[in-house]
Amino acid sequence: MKLYLLGLTLLAALVEAFPASTNSTIQKRATPKLVFAHFIVGIVDGYTQADWANDIALAAATGIDAFALNIGTDSWTDTQLALAYAAARSTSFKLFISFDFAASPGFSDFSNQIVPRLNLYASDAAQLQWGNGALVSTFTGDGFDWSPVRSAVGHPLEIIPFYQAALAHQDSTDGLFMWNAWPSQNNQPINQTMSIAGDQFYQSQLAGSPYMAGVSPWFFTHYDPQTFNKNWLYLSDTLLIDRWNQILNLQPQLVELITWNDFGESHYIGPLHPERPSVYAPSGDSDGAIQWAAGFPHDAWRKIITPYIAAYKNGGPVTISASQENIVYWYRPHPKGLSCADPFLGPPTGQSFPADGIWAATLLASPATLTITSGTFSLTTTAPAGINYFATGMGSGQPTFKLVRNGVTITQGTGGLSIDLNSCNIYNFNAFVGSTK
Repeated sequence: MKLYLLGLTLLAALVEAFPASTNSTIQKRATPKLVFAHFIVGIVDGYTQADWANDIALAAATGIDAFALNIGTDSWTDTQLALAYAAARSTSFKLFISFDFAASPGFSDFSNQIVPRLNLYASDAAQLQWGNGALVSTFTGDGFDWSPVRSAVGHPLEIIPFYQAALAHQDSTDGLFMWNAWPSQNNQPINQTMSIAGDQFYQSQLAGSPYMAGVSPWFFTHYDPQTFNKNWLYLSDTLLIDRWNQILNLQPQLVELITWNDFGESHYIGPLHPERPSVYAPSGDSDGAIQWAAGFPHDAWRKIITPYIAAYKNGGPVTISASQENIVYWYRPHPKGLSCADPFLGPPTGQSFPADGIWAATLLASPATLTITSGTFSLTTTAPAGINYFATGMGSGQPTFKLVRNGVTITQGTGGLSIDLNSCNIYNFNAFVGSTK
């Protein structure tokens, strides 16, 4: 089983699933607000220490404090953990393990799978220490009793798991992480924007104990039913900025970006690796994520994330310096209603939800005039200071973008992907993301 395929499929109806709060021995405490990125170790079997160092440098430059290393029981897991920790030790960047119970039910055998790894890394110089001790997280593992793990590990632990349908707070954990960072209901796509109801419920149940909120830019997956039976999208047109604005209001103790490198579900913010095709399909499946992720960079989204992280940590509004002024744009390769010559699958569930548009986020120190052109569609408008997004219709060819202030062009550029209104090889609802500088 591959983590990048299984790790994100079990989103529950969180608010409805959790009962009333229970008593807890966990105490409130003053701790710094931090931001992490979820990193799927299950697809990087060929990574070198230099690869880890490159990703760490990119994440640190974005303002991210640590990688949450999602692991299962793949044969390369321990090799890659060792390389990751070795790469991070020479930096201020930190790491912690997120045990993926969905991909590896064997983690219930904590004595052989969990305890040895925590004993090895909990006191490592590159390990994130937060709150009570070394941070530990999970994907699922509902109801797992961490008390024997605490007793067997020779270092204090801070355990903040994601549980699907467990008590919102139990004595063997220190807090909770809510994975559901996309608009959905009962695991199904819905034609609504992201709600904060789940966040508010968690915060009310945790009564001040640590809450880690999820932030994600996108979601689309398109696997053949004979392989993994995953073919849906969640409404994500403006999700990244909308969700960050929610985070600034909610002010959770921790934030986890979902994800750094899950190409299979299109919510990566880390770099593509054309030199390593196995990151798209480790098992060699021809119908893997390489079909919709290769050639679709998301790196420019980090230019938006950086000032939001600063605002979240500082407790203030988003501010943009003159050197950060930019246009970050994103769009899909074809209209949502187009019938594709797809050799594997029909259109994804949720196909009708997104708009057929071109989105541009302006990062401005002071107001300027934005112009977006896409085929026969055009928009010219005044963009205020800060981060704001705008949209125009999806036209044929490559869209163009320009920012002008007082008659002087600040930045301009052309989208790197041409839109085809008439034909498509597969149903690709991934986003092509770029920036003008």
